Amino acid sequence: AEALRHMRWWAVALAVATQGVSYWANGYTIQSVARLTGDRLGTLEAIGLALAAGSVGLLTGGPVGYGAASYHWTRNRGMSQEGAVICGWLPGILNAGAMIALAAVGIVYLLFHHLLGRSQLVPLGMLGALVATIIVGGGWVLARKERVARVLRAWSRLRRRRPNPDDIAAAAERLMTTRQLMSSGGWRRPVLGAVANAGFDAATLYCLFVAARQDIAPGVLLAGYALPQVVGRLTFLPGGLGIVEGGMVGLYALLGVPATARVLVVLAYRALSFWVPTLIGFPLAALFQRLVTRAERAARCGGNSA
Repeated sequence: AEALRHMRWWAVALAVATQGVSYWANGYTIQSVARLTGDRLGTLEAIGLALAAGSVGLLTGGPVGYGAASYHWTRNRGMSQEGAVICGWLPGILNAGAMIALAAVGIVYLLFHHLLGRSQLVPLGMLGALVATIIVGGGWVLARKERVARVLRAWSRLRRRRPNPDDIAAAAERLMTTRQLMSSGGWRRPVLGAVANAGFDAATLYCLFVAARQDIAPGVLLAGYALPQVVGRLTFLPGGLGIVEGGMVGLYALLGVPATARVLVVLAYRALSFWVPTLIGFPLAALFQRLVTRAERAARCGGNSA
């Protein structure tokens, strides 16, 4: 209560503004990915799509639910199948890559200032090895279409589903096409959007520390910000719920941030970056689904008239 009484509310307003820019950057990433296949999305439509699909993904398998909802809605508005597919999965990968880069900066800061003991270095080393393996392995797989097909078949068996050769061939072809589109110079705008998304999200956290009258160095900010986000994405919990909050509070405790400031700031940050967009996303998802239902009903009525 004492900390709230002394909050700098202008800095809270600035945090809200920077989080709004982060939402816009996420929409810009989706727009830029759609342009790779010659499709078009409006700015507000792309932002609404990201918020709505994100909320659906929390209840339906994370990235899988996000991709399915995004594909369903974008196909309904006339986007090509190829564009709808990559809009459902590529922005999430780019955003995760930007977060991993910020986490690497934070870990280097902790190592440079000798703030990590042996007990922390072991799990961090294991996490770093896992992330590096995923990145290198993903690049190796995407270099050849037959490798992509083998991985997709193995994934189907892991999920106890019989591999469908036609579906696997189509998915492998789409992945290879996406790689070619990105490697031909189309990566700049999507990557810029992903970096802006993560950067302004981190700026939101910084503004909240300013609001709580807590001085914090940029290195300390990134050290406590990005790593819990990466760990949260690797868990099966929706939005990394509990993992992100606990990890951020714990890391900032290690870095010497006072208890009241770190708890207040982390909870306020998660409210702006997770709970607010989630609550906004659910009514948007209902709206998108209503538009799909209306379009399907109109198509059936048109078919019956014909």
